[in-house]
Amino acid sequence: MGFALLLKYYTRHGRFPRGRAEFADEVVDYVARQVKVPASELGLYDWTGRTNEYHRAQIRDHLGFRVCGVVDAE
Repeated sequence: MGFALLLKYYTRHGRFPRGRAEFADEVVDYVARQVKVPASELGLYDWTGRTNEYHRAQIRDHLGFRVCGVVDAE
């Protein structure tokens, strides 16, 4: 559930959400129906942990992006 929301948010906004507060309840319900899990499962998702970092890396890799570094800023 968290992965699906991260993916959709990133493709739509070009950045990752900071947390659950950035999703309207209607959006969470809609995606929950699509992935066939209860919307309440999102409450268990850790927005700051290793799983979230791994999901972000998978999404960036799939979409062909990488984390910006110092070289990019220059």
